[in-house]
Amino acid sequence: GTCSYMIWTAIACLIEFVNCLVWKGHALNLAPVWCDISSKLLLGAGTGIPAAALCVARRLYIIASVQTASVTRRDKRRAVICDLLISVGVPVIVMVLHVVVQAHRFDILQDIGCYPVIYNTLLSYFLVFQWPVLLGCISFVYSALALRQFWLRRIQFSQLLSHNSSLNASR
Repeated sequence: GTCSYMIWTAIACLIEFVNCLVWKGHALNLAPVWCDISSKLLLGAGTGIPAAALCVARRLYIIASVQTASVTRRDKRRAVICDLLISVGVPVIVMVLHVVVQAHRFDILQDIGCYPVIYNTLLSYFLVFQWPVLLGCISFVYSALALRQFWLRRIQFSQLLSHNSSLNASR
């Protein structure tokens, strides 16, 4: 989750940096292939960053609510696959679904560069716009559950300390 967050953020920042350099002061179509690729990746980053945040929140919840201390190799692999499906799979699906609701390939804005175009229809809300909001809401739920689990662990730890006089919070 954290690595995908860094990768999506780096991709978006790099694209915006290149775009602002290339299209400084004009809006000419100098690099149409770059615009095709970068506009799709920007769209993916808009969904990939909330998806990566969901992976982080989900992992925190799993850590907070774990009952056993051992994790098998199979469990680790399953967790990585699930994180990849969320943080890479969902943005790729959104990038593919964008083709259905794009008015044209891309817009070029002066001093900003290439930008994805989404035709404002009801279908575009279901195919493209809903994903960051939905992922954010799911992240909120996982974060609240993780905080609850951490709070319950703290209560359990305090009860353990109160029953055993030879232990304190510093050791």
